[in-house]
Amino acid sequence: MEDRHDAHLMEQVRGEQVRMVVEATPFSIMTVLVVSTILAVLHWPVVDTATIQGWIVAVYLISAYRLLVTLYFLRTDPPAERMRPWSVAVHAGALMSALSWAGAGFFLFAPESPPHQILLALMIAGVSAGGVASLAALRGAAFGFVFLVNVPLAYRFFEASQVSGHAVSIVVLVFTAFMLGVAHRFNRHLTVMVVERYNRQLSQQREQTRTRVLELLAQAAPLRRILKSIVQGIENEDPRIRGSILLLDESGSRLFSSAAPSLPQSFIQSVDGLEIGMNVGSCGTAAYTRKRFIVEDITQHPSWEPYRQLAADTDIHSAWSEPILASTGKLLGTFTLYGPEPHYPDARELSMLSQAANLASIAIERSKTEEDLRLAAMVYEKSSEAMMITDEENRIVAINPAFIETTGYTQQEVVGQHPGLLRSGHHDRHFFEAMWEELHATGRWQGEIWNRRKNGEVFPEWLTINTIQDPQGRVHRRVALFSDITEKKKADELIWTQANYDALTHLPNRRLFIDRLEQSIGRASRDRQRLALLYIDLDRFKEVNDTLGHSLGDELLVEAARRLSACVRESDTVARIGGDEFTVILNELKDVDALCRVANKFLEVFSDPYQLREEQAYLSASIGITVFPDDGLRADVLLKNADQAMFAAKEAGRNRFNHFTGAMQEAANRRMRLVRDLHRAMARNQFQVYYQPVVSLSTGRIEKAEALLRWEHPERGFISPADFIPVAEETGAIHQIGNFIFKEATLRAREWRRRYHPGFQISVNRSPVQFFADGPTEDDWLEHLQSIQMPGEAVVVEITEGVLLRASVNINEKLLRLRDAGIQVAIDDFGTGYSSLAYLKRFDIDYLKIDRTFVSSLETDSSDRAVSEAIVVMAHKLGFKVIAEGVETEGQQRILTQIGCDYAQGYLFSPPIPTIAFESMLEVQENSRKLASG
Repeated sequence: MEDRHDAHLMEQVRGEQVRMVVEATPFSIMTVLVVSTILAVLHWPVVDTATIQGWIVAVYLISAYRLLVTLYFLRTDPPAERMRPWSVAVHAGALMSALSWAGAGFFLFAPESPPHQILLALMIAGVSAGGVASLAALRGAAFGFVFLVNVPLAYRFFEASQVSGHAVSIVVLVFTAFMLGVAHRFNRHLTVMVVERYNRQLSQQREQTRTRVLELLAQAAPLRRILKSIVQGIENEDPRIRGSILLLDESGSRLFSSAAPSLPQSFIQSVDGLEIGMNVGSCGTAAYTRKRFIVEDITQHPSWEPYRQLAADTDIHSAWSEPILASTGKLLGTFTLYGPEPHYPDARELSMLSQAANLASIAIERSKTEEDLRLAAMVYEKSSEAMMITDEENRIVAINPAFIETTGYTQQEVVGQHPGLLRSGHHDRHFFEAMWEELHATGRWQGEIWNRRKNGEVFPEWLTINTIQDPQGRVHRRVALFSDITEKKKADELIWTQANYDALTHLPNRRLFIDRLEQSIGRASRDRQRLALLYIDLDRFKEVNDTLGHSLGDELLVEAARRLSACVRESDTVARIGGDEFTVILNELKDVDALCRVANKFLEVFSDPYQLREEQAYLSASIGITVFPDDGLRADVLLKNADQAMFAAKEAGRNRFNHFTGAMQEAANRRMRLVRDLHRAMARNQFQVYYQPVVSLSTGRIEKAEALLRWEHPERGFISPADFIPVAEETGAIHQIGNFIFKEATLRAREWRRRYHPGFQISVNRSPVQFFADGPTEDDWLEHLQSIQMPGEAVVVEITEGVLLRASVNINEKLLRLRDAGIQVAIDDFGTGYSSLAYLKRFDIDYLKIDRTFVSSLETDSSDRAVSEAIVVMAHKLGFKVIAEGVETEGQQRILTQIGCDYAQGYLFSPPIPTIAFESMLEVQENSRKLASG
């Protein structure tokens, strides 16, 4: 049987894929209408009029159908669970569109007019590329579209019975195969992106649910609210599942509904007051047997025979019930999950059911304990339970049966005695002095106290003492009311454990680790001793986790924690502070050299193979070591030092350890100095703008330039932008720097347009930080252009893909203000990030810049050439120009020219150069042009 989780995951993925195709449909329809109209007009003289008319009508009708499907989809916004009919409709639209273009390839083929044949082939190629771009999320639709559109055309060329026709037919088939490969690659990337996003959301959702429940417990929220939150957490994880919690009544014979947020009221009323018994539904049976009870198919199971019609009306077909048991084993209620189809739960679902029931048990016990304490305070006014009365001399004069049951002492044994016979020794003299001081001052005391039973057992109690005075205001009696809060303390301890210990490995978590580290530092400081902190990160754990699955990944982490704990003393601390990261505190360190032996032992135990069920995995670790007080005196400093040392170990090749050194601190200090110098650089005119020419591949002329910042430090010389730009972005200095580059570059460009080339454009990079944070606004730039009388079309703003992928309404407005002013937009380093066709269609882009990583291997790597060519074809179909970065050889230039790239920049033409040198290049070019023209 297919795993339910995988089926649900694929359902979500398919739904998202259909949604992506539908959202891409309007642009696709517009393109089809424009291209089909142009094709019909151009073929009108050479193809039968009736054929063209019939074909164009079919195209328009199919486009109208696809548009109606799109509009209705966007209006209804169906969930993934109801996406199947929409998927059929979308596939049908794609199929009909493909058939219409297949008809174009077959019926609009002009046998006697080669130019029209070539025109038809080019337009169908463009339609194929557009179809791949819009249908890539649905691989079947994309494959079918490409195949149906191109094969008839290949057939007509082959039918021409000419050598050239056969050759073109082969080219069409090769192009078809290439586009199928592109569609496959796009589909794979889109599917992986959707799956990763869904799993990330699911993991966050689980953690949020657990945290929310613990917060409600800590806040002493109403029990129904806590139980409802638990059920909703399960239902949010799988919307097809509906949950219900029934609580046992005081008689212990019936179950009553407490939380069922998604079940209809008719169902809740029918099971409310359900009698416990064998074969009384899933809940009654689970409560009766106090064991998990699974009903895979309600229609076939005898325990559901009286409730089958109710189940059918509610649309539930499977039920898994877990008894909710107290820590003492007492039955509290049941937790049940209902499914919409016959299904036996897998290990993940059973674990989810068990964990939810355990969490509900903690909440119910905690609620009952608090309710008991409140009830005891109210009962005090009328009757007594666990009550002791003393006289003015503080001698016991009376007790009740609850006192005897709680303490084990009989009335004969305590009357006339001092209450001190119950003392446990947990509290010192100052505690009781403060108690008596408050009693004398207010006549009342309330608090938690530890006492001792007759059998010697120490227990916590919540004690309330009130004073009864005689008419003269003197003490007559004191009434002590108390209750055993052992169970409450256990519940509190469990919550504290969950808040301070890692649920998977049961090691201290980051919170408890920091507390213990601070305590260890305090002891070491007082005793003048050393301690060591080791920061351990498992190498390439993510690869193992992704390959073998999260379940085996968890088992590996548990085994790694066990091995680590076995290598240290009881006085030391091992903690898991996140993911695959562990820390170790070695206290009372007498021999610093022994650290090497300990670290090598850790590396040795980590390197042993991990047997994970039928699988075997191998891992190593990188360890950073720091020592108190040699490397730091505070917990945060030591943790930062160990973290730096661990990263140094990773950079050195992994599977090793590294001590924190002054060099690492010096690196941190260098960064601080860099921040300081960066703020001074602008005021001291240390920044220069260099220019790298952008050459038209069709004319060989310099038509554009990219403005690039250079920093010449008075002591360190030129500092790489890769070193200081990230710092500028982090500190906010990028706003002032970006404003400086823009003003300087546009002033130069205005002069060069006047002297050399009226159409000359200057490109300026705009950091994502300038979009996402406060700083110089677009209005500042536009006002500057107006002040120097510079048209907006003379400027190209280069942004990264990340800006568009994270685009908000505010960013969209900023881009629109630039566009309205005529400023053009280029996507820098295209292809290296999460390249998305969706944002290319949504935003008005003018240029795509192919990243140098593709360009550098054009001559040696056919796949990079194919990707570059696909980018060029796609960009041109979308109306964009393409600029290739990092061109260094004539071979690269030749290939880029062949695939239709528009512009290029790189060291083949010139590195970034100062203003004067760039002006000299423009001057030489202008003189050459004048000589050539006469």
